[in-house]
Amino acid sequence: MNIAPFTSRDSLGRYYTESDISSLLVSLMDTAKAANILDLGCGLGSLSFAASKRWNDAKIFSLDIESRHQIVDSENQNRHHVVGDALIFNLPSTLGMMEGSIDLAVCNPPYIKPDWRDEFQQVSEQIGICKYSSITKICSSEVLFLAQMIRMLKSGGEAGVILPDGIFTAEKFASFREFLLKEHCVKKIIQLPRKVFKRTEAQTHILIFNKASCKRNSDEIELRTILGTGRLSPPISITSDDGVHRLDYSYHSRIQRYKKSTSFRRLELQAVAEIKRGKQSSVQVRELEYATVHTTDLSGVHCNYKLAGGIDLLGLDATKYLVARPGDLLIARVGRNFFKKIANVVSGYAVVSDCLFIIRADKKNSKKIFKYISSKDGQLKISELSYGVAAAQMSMKQLAQLKMDFE
Repeated sequence: MNIAPFTSRDSLGRYYTESDISSLLVSLMDTAKAANILDLGCGLGSLSFAASKRWNDAKIFSLDIESRHQIVDSENQNRHHVVGDALIFNLPSTLGMMEGSIDLAVCNPPYIKPDWRDEFQQVSEQIGICKYSSITKICSSEVLFLAQMIRMLKSGGEAGVILPDGIFTAEKFASFREFLLKEHCVKKIIQLPRKVFKRTEAQTHILIFNKASCKRNSDEIELRTILGTGRLSPPISITSDDGVHRLDYSYHSRIQRYKKSTSFRRLELQAVAEIKRGKQSSVQVRELEYATVHTTDLSGVHCNYKLAGGIDLLGLDATKYLVARPGDLLIARVGRNFFKKIANVVSGYAVVSDCLFIIRADKKNSKKIFKYISSKDGQLKISELSYGVAAAQMSMKQLAQLKMDFE
């Protein structure tokens, strides 16, 4: 299968799914027969169409916030389309069906943070998210769409949904992953290429799961990715406990490869170094009269980086300013190819922006750390730690837990 760029984004955060990805998603699902299918936020109806081709006798229920003539005027008698808001608590009555009555659901939700409404709390409580996390902490359109799909599915019903990278990798969503893994049957996750979206490198994944329970031989989760050839990679398996930490193929495939290697001594970065994050935003940095350093000052890997300020900067209030000094390593934490912005400070001092981390270690370990994080292997490993739909980023905890391979 050749996977071509399949979406374009509009002002409501919607990326419209085209046929290649829709067909792939539908092919990954295990349901043999379906009497009805739900497509929330159906857009142009690509997922619904792919589903109707496989389950051609099923009744298709679709909903979108805008009218789509090719859907509304469809001659397909098995199609019931509604123009409305997918996030309202009274969704079942809007669709004209009972909650918990859907056999199969597909969805590519918009990626946007909606304005808070009290009914989001009702949706959360209805499916039990609140036992794991406050919905206010993780509120996003993709979480709410997924919650609505779960509400509408019958017990054992299957869902296939395209979700942004953060759901699978960000620490913020660890409690939500725990909810999915403990309360439902997560079976398959396919990591899609970054450039599968037009005009963006947004990272997304296909999630396949069954509501509440399903029959299978173990609790292992199948992870795959799309290879450069356009074909699915061989599967790797992880446990649910591993999945709470992260659910992406790139991270776990690398972990499994390293477990098979015995030629390196592996250490977490935090075992040999202190890691700190700058305190000033990019706007604040520009307004300071002191010497500063920001991601825009780093264009690549710098072996001998010189800062412009003097030692007097160490006299600044440490609760308000983080000052880099000779011997420090600087690495960007956010932005396109952030992991390629690394500097070994050899002289000078500067106030560090909050878009940079300082790695501080003794001279011997600092040299080893710089060699590793600027190596091809280290760069790849750090890039795979990143998360985010568009502008990739890395948390301080992720950097601290980076396992380095020293010869």
